[in-house]
Amino acid sequence: MGSVAQARLVSSRRGLDPLAKAEGERTLSVGVKALRSVLGAAEAAGLDASGIARAHGLAPEELRNPDFRLSYRRWIALWDDVVERAGDPGVGLRAAEALSIGHWEVMDFVVASSDTVGDAFQRFSRHFAVISTAVRHVLQVDRKEARLVREHVPGAAPHRVATEFGFANIVLRFRALAAAPWSPSSVQFRHPRCAELETYTRIFACPIRFRAPSDAIVLPRAALATPMKGAAPELCAVLDRHAALLVQKLPPAQASLVERARHALALELHGGAPRLATVAKRLGLSARTLQRRLSEDGFPFRALVEKTREELALRYLEDPAIGLAEVGSLVGFSDVSAFYKAFRRWTGSTPGQLRGRSVA
Repeated sequence: MGSVAQARLVSSRRGLDPLAKAEGERTLSVGVKALRSVLGAAEAAGLDASGIARAHGLAPEELRNPDFRLSYRRWIALWDDVVERAGDPGVGLRAAEALSIGHWEVMDFVVASSDTVGDAFQRFSRHFAVISTAVRHVLQVDRKEARLVREHVPGAAPHRVATEFGFANIVLRFRALAAAPWSPSSVQFRHPRCAELETYTRIFACPIRFRAPSDAIVLPRAALATPMKGAAPELCAVLDRHAALLVQKLPPAQASLVERARHALALELHGGAPRLATVAKRLGLSARTLQRRLSEDGFPFRALVEKTREELALRYLEDPAIGLAEVGSLVGFSDVSAFYKAFRRWTGSTPGQLRGRSVA
């Protein structure tokens, strides 16, 4: 075992290991663009979208923050409220119709620049966590047909309006962005029909099956080869990498609050010492609530910052291509001497000594 790895093991044995101790709190979430789409549906229905947002504890600055994410549970509660206030069970379908291409930003652009419908489905499925970590889409292909199956991860209950909204978004967007007309063979929902059948058939332009075994968009296999009219391989490669990075920045689908806070801290460290209020905002909590809950779990915020810096520094030191001063910067120290002092406090060695022993 190398010196850096040994230092990490010793560090974990000192007692501050949130991965082992923190409670398993689920963090299924949706991105802010999904949140805005629900409020847009409320506004289109003549409702007071701002008032609804306030009623659900959503601040204007959160709605403007591109990194803000809302828990899946709260997103579903928001849909339920909008449906009840609008008195319209088809509000999700109509909300999808109202969204212009580009609303989902990188996801729309990745789809648009793909070579074919099949390639676009693959990329859409791979990066869907940017939109929601509660749902995944699996593309199943046999000799005659393809099925895009919507699955919910454990802990996320299916929701009729959200599912209809999601499928309408997919079909309308993929149809608009393809170079040739196509329609599904059928669209299948596990839930019973609630809106007028005409609304479903207008949007999907195919037979609709309710109370089906799974939620799925079914299409002829040949439709996967339909070219996209905006196909741009080089641009798509860039967008594909960008989408992958966005997914990597997301916290795990199942994580404790401490793990989520560690993840948020790692994203903030490059800008210097993280502030409690900034990290709390990333997690959708007030600073006071985050401080209290971390302390209840035995990990005060300042101690968690120290631990996260230490573990990241040890990880970066394993890569000889990263200079020692750069390691300090990456973990939030603008002053090299302050980094060395902190590192000696953590490990009993300087970064150079530890890296030298590891290389030797």
